[in-house]
Amino acid sequence: MGFQNGFRVNTNTSAVNTYRSYSSAQAGLERNIERLSSGLRINRAADDTAGSAISQRMNNQVRGMQQSNRNVQQANNLLQSAEGGLNEIHGILARMRELAVQAASDGMNTDDRASIELEYSQLKAEITRIGNGTEYNSMKLIDGSRAKDVDTSSMGTNQIASYSVNSNVATNDTFDFDMGSVASDQITLRNTATGATQTLHQPDGAGFTAGDILNFDDLGITLELGSQFETIYDEEFSITQGTFTTVQVGANNDAAHSGAYASDADDHGVTENRITFNISDTTSKGLGIQDSGVDALADAQRAVNELDAAIEKVNDERGNIGSLQNRFEFASSNLMNSIQNNSASMSTIRDADFAVEAADLARNQILTQSGAAMLAQANQISQNVLSLLR
Repeated sequence: MGFQNGFRVNTNTSAVNTYRSYSSAQAGLERNIERLSSGLRINRAADDTAGSAISQRMNNQVRGMQQSNRNVQQANNLLQSAEGGLNEIHGILARMRELAVQAASDGMNTDDRASIELEYSQLKAEITRIGNGTEYNSMKLIDGSRAKDVDTSSMGTNQIASYSVNSNVATNDTFDFDMGSVASDQITLRNTATGATQTLHQPDGAGFTAGDILNFDDLGITLELGSQFETIYDEEFSITQGTFTTVQVGANNDAAHSGAYASDADDHGVTENRITFNISDTTSKGLGIQDSGVDALADAQRAVNELDAAIEKVNDERGNIGSLQNRFEFASSNLMNSIQNNSASMSTIRDADFAVEAADLARNQILTQSGAAMLAQANQISQNVLSLLR
């Protein structure tokens, strides 16, 4: 038996004990209602300190991956815009080649070729217009502004006026540029990394002049000779990353890989949080057909070869874009899998189990109701002392 408290009125121990139990049940009831209304087991750090920290970190990861997935979708849209422009350029090049083949025959007289040249020059101008006008969100795509660059710092001033590099040419590859002599009618370019070479010849021993565009299509390099090209004898240049497009495909930043470097650069390694890519210059100059014409038989014959190289470059670039689109599709699929798995893990930590909470709610409702009833009974105990005072 417990100790008897007798008739004491200043402290109603039974009422205090009953109120304590009632308060505990009421707090539990309020917690059940909060969890069931929010759907969360953890509504504040006090509910589960470690669980709150873990779930917040996972929530940040999930939200970051969701945005990364949207980034990937936008990158695919950007590439689709670029591919659309290249598709039109490809159609124009096919028509220009048809005209060049037509003009390369002696069945055409001077007036005929002049007429063909009118359409040919208009189509050439349209290629440049499409190249400069193809944009995504006010960003130019295929005008060369997002292409790889040529580092000519080791060469003399104005030896090369401009250049264009295909996207599939490896960054940091070095090329030897050998003209032989000023009067030479051939120039050889060699990739020192792969050993591949290509030699260009000027017809009829005419030699090269400043402004000539050299389309080394086998090597993926197009160069325009500068005013000091005569000083080129045995020079070399290297390929730099240029201005690439960066797509954030991860929720984090890779501290070991600076954002200033391409994600596939040999000297920095691949990062799991970014994908970078280049898009080549596909204006008439970038394709090596800026000076191309069909108003003379020899020019038309040479134009056929120039257009073959330009078409090959466009095909290569479309292949590069298609490969990137496939890569981004897999990146998106991986992100969605990660989002699903992380969300499921976060749910087990943070979300309320409605079956458990509903059962606990019923229990606490009964306890609060019975507690309120018993508190009334406990308050009546002190009234018994009045019978002693009659």
